[in-house]
Amino acid sequence: MLFALIAALFAGCADKKEDAITSFAAFGKPGMKIGVMFDLIEFETLKKDYPDAEIIAYNDSPLAYKDVANGRIDAYVYARREMELAIENGTEGVRLMDENYSENPVAVGVSPKSAIPDLQKKLNEFIAESKADGTLDDMFRRWVSEVSGTMPDIPVAAHPAYHLRVGTTGTVMPYSYYVGAELTGYDIELAYRFAAWLGADVEFRIYDFGGIVPAASAGEIDCIMSNLFKTAEKEKEIPFSDTLFNVEITAMVRDTGDTQPTATDVSDYNGKKIGVLVGPLMEDAAKKYFPDSECLLFNSYPDCVSALLAGKIDGFLGDEPGMISLHAETPEVDYIHETLAENNYAFAFRKNDPESAALCEELNDFLTQSRADGTMEELGQIWLGNDEAKKTVDMSDLTGENGTVRVVTTSTDMPWSYVKNGKNVGYDIDLVVRFCRARGYALELGDMDFAGRIPAVQTGKYDFSTDMNVTPEREEQVLFSSPTANGGIVLAVRASADARGAAKKGGGFLSSVADSFEKTFLRENRWQLFLAGIGTTLLITILSIILGTLLGFAVFMLCRNGNPVANTVTRFCVWLVQGMPAVVLLMILCYVVFGKFAISGTVVSVIGFTLIFGAAVFAMMRAGVGAVDGGQTEAAYGLGYSDRKAFFRIVLPQALPHFLPAYKGEITALIKATAVVGYVAVQDLTKIGDIVRSRTYEAFFPLIAVAVIYFILAAILTFIVNRTVLRIDPRRRPKDVILKGVKDK
Repeated sequence: MLFALIAALFAGCADKKEDAITSFAAFGKPGMKIGVMFDLIEFETLKKDYPDAEIIAYNDSPLAYKDVANGRIDAYVYARREMELAIENGTEGVRLMDENYSENPVAVGVSPKSAIPDLQKKLNEFIAESKADGTLDDMFRRWVSEVSGTMPDIPVAAHPAYHLRVGTTGTVMPYSYYVGAELTGYDIELAYRFAAWLGADVEFRIYDFGGIVPAASAGEIDCIMSNLFKTAEKEKEIPFSDTLFNVEITAMVRDTGDTQPTATDVSDYNGKKIGVLVGPLMEDAAKKYFPDSECLLFNSYPDCVSALLAGKIDGFLGDEPGMISLHAETPEVDYIHETLAENNYAFAFRKNDPESAALCEELNDFLTQSRADGTMEELGQIWLGNDEAKKTVDMSDLTGENGTVRVVTTSTDMPWSYVKNGKNVGYDIDLVVRFCRARGYALELGDMDFAGRIPAVQTGKYDFSTDMNVTPEREEQVLFSSPTANGGIVLAVRASADARGAAKKGGGFLSSVADSFEKTFLRENRWQLFLAGIGTTLLITILSIILGTLLGFAVFMLCRNGNPVANTVTRFCVWLVQGMPAVVLLMILCYVVFGKFAISGTVVSVIGFTLIFGAAVFAMMRAGVGAVDGGQTEAAYGLGYSDRKAFFRIVLPQALPHFLPAYKGEITALIKATAVVGYVAVQDLTKIGDIVRSRTYEAFFPLIAVAVIYFILAAILTFIVNRTVLRIDPRRRPKDVILKGVKDK
């Protein structure tokens, strides 16, 4: 009876369907738990707008993403673009709401104590010039909109007039993050460009969000470039530059699966949000089949896929061959097998140009021959088939005796043109390479968004473009080759819930662990970051142990004989250090005590933990020596020993066994306590774990890896101390050492 009742209870829970959160109006329900990044002004506005909800501040967005997916909180309010990238990089079980809650301006924070004169004014002049010449727009497009930015070559000042210290986080993609061991992103390029404009060299210092504004306020850095929101609270602490751009603030909610109903008919999607690639053929099909829908324009299939999986659109239009390849690569995306429009694909050449027309005619001859000898059929079987081993393109034998052909393509257009193992491959690329090989050309490939390919051909930047749909409007702009392939337009949608679940399961737990290991350590050589973090952690720990031991011992020796001044000062200092959290002590040292000095965070950390460990050693020495009977000292005096010899030869050897066990425990505690040094711009092991986690959006493997490494480091240090203790244990001394100086009668 009991088992039946439990089974019924679980069945009832399974049948209960979770309500999807589709608008901010749902935040007004009593009991809602809403997370928000702690430094957003929305932390206060959410409290006012939704007084019945519990507003929870987060300092770690990946943790918030996990809490949303696991149901610990109902929503997380943060910047839309960062959360989109999190979903694109593997964060599962969540989606973004379509509407925005607000917009926040992003600017550069300026230190009021910077040594660079008129820094705020100089920043504003630089920003104004960069906006006027389009530099900032280009940077935003590359880094934020397309997430395809790479660091350009920016000239460095030969004789820098200033040293620019830039504070950043290194954990916020695409603004400031690590690729391997290199810092990159929008804000990093901005810093290099400003340094070149200013005639300065640049130094980056890494901080947690909670410590970066205090660092600027204290003068540790000259400015903050890390997607910093300009708020009234922060403006009380530091001045800001003019606004760089505005960030959309929205909410991430749990993906309950009921916001994307499975449908098998195109008409079911009329009235929903449909993604459309830029181009007349797709746009005309959207108007015809989805007249009541909101159509959103995209430049590439990856953008469409990301929007679909994030819940921003309900479907998107695409070419059927591309949808076949897309579904094979991403099972979460499927398509409805109903052709909306027939179309031909062809290469596009410059119109009204004799040389271009001649090249087009040469290509047409090659295409005619390829159809006749079965080459075109072979290409279709390779690039629309399932044998990945055949999907390679060899360009090494292109001779180029007849010149070089410049071809523009879009390398995100499977199966026509894409990148595999760092090389350009695809149906179009294979076809172009075969043409060049047959006609004695070398090949120069260019890659750009689809919307830019026709202008690139028209201006002569490239000789021709790879496949595009042939339409009357385009025929007025470019000269098309004979058709290279035929296809049709279909509607891509999210796969059924069962198919999505099967796709997520993959090869099971071991496969998931292997994939996580690859992303955490092997991809982009991230193991090098972990090695650097281990080195920093060990350096701080070992130096703090050595210096702390010497400090504690020296202070004890000053206070041993009851010096009232030394004892009073020491008791106060020990009380102060031991009563204060380590992170607070480090921040006081960094931003107050050494705020005006150019001291690295590593040195500050060593000083802070030397004080902490020294205070512990002083307390242990007092306890250990106090456990030795006072008669031992009196007996030593009676034998003619001086005070110093009595302490080192009689008292200290007997005190060691009393405090050495506690000493070993303090070492283990110290190495774990160093995990907070990220607050003072130190990239220790814990900070490296945060950096990697911000790139993989996975919590399990980076955190477990960091924990295991800490266990290993603590075990190694404890082993070394144990061996040292055995060597100095007075009870293990040989007889001749014990009786040294004693005459044997």
